Amino acid sequence: MMRLLLLALAAPLILAACDASSSSTTSTQEPAGGYRLEVRAVQGVQTYIVTAPDGRQTASRATQGVSALLDADAIERLGVAEPLSSDQPEVFALRLPGVDISVAADEDNANSDSATVHINAGGRTVHVDAEDGGPGENDDTANVMITGATESDARDFINDAEDVSAEVRSQMLAAVGLE
Repeated sequence: MMRLLLLALAAPLILAACDASSSSTTSTQEPAGGYRLEVRAVQGVQTYIVTAPDGRQTASRATQGVSALLDADAIERLGVAEPLSSDQPEVFALRLPGVDISVAADEDNANSDSATVHINAGGRTVHVDAEDGGPGENDDTANVMITGATESDARDFINDAEDVSAEVRSQMLAAVGLE
């Protein structure tokens, strides 16, 4: 899960750097259009959700090397990801034209292993809400949402999904017209 968290944090900065020459926006509040990519990791189960600009959705669930495509009803039942961390104070912020990075965590609580990271760069956003449940990864929880992703980003997101079989990845790509 740590690898997933680090990739999610790096994604918008890399995307913004690649897109900086073609972007004239300096807004740090509104995400660009495009795909919404989500990963919800709860106690060793990862759910990958992709929403296309036209509203089509696909999702899969993976755990212990087994993956399955979710149908429309199952995707609808997922609803919106609930915040994992209670309101925590901002402990780091960097705000420049076109870039807004903030980290919220409870630095005063030695037993608190949760944080929220929000990055908006070049009209793309990444929001990570993570909570470490203790030793090992099976009790960790994280919600990652990337908005403003391109078609190529969405294709890579699906193709790079950990523990999702090639067959399920192919079905996900087809469901949102990325095959």
